[in-house]
Amino acid sequence: MKHYTFYREDNKFDDILNDKTIKSNVATKISWDMHLILGFKYGISDSILGYIVLKYGEDIITSIVKDHKPIPNVDYLPVRRKTK
Repeated sequence: MKHYTFYREDNKFDDILNDKTIKSNVATKISWDMHLILGFKYGISDSILGYIVLKYGEDIITSIVKDHKPIPNVDYLPVRRKTK
């Protein structure tokens, strides 16, 4: 199953949810504050997925979790081994 996560600050996803092409292929719909996740049926054609990305691509986000990995030379100083 293919999932897309949409993000909008105004929290209005009516245009996406009322789109006939999307509406007929959605299997799962989850929404919460400023986010919408749509899960599409198995076997959906690539042309429909391409249509969604082209039309609503600016609202699609890849991750909803912030990356908290430490950054070298910012959060810590890496240990440099002395060569002989």
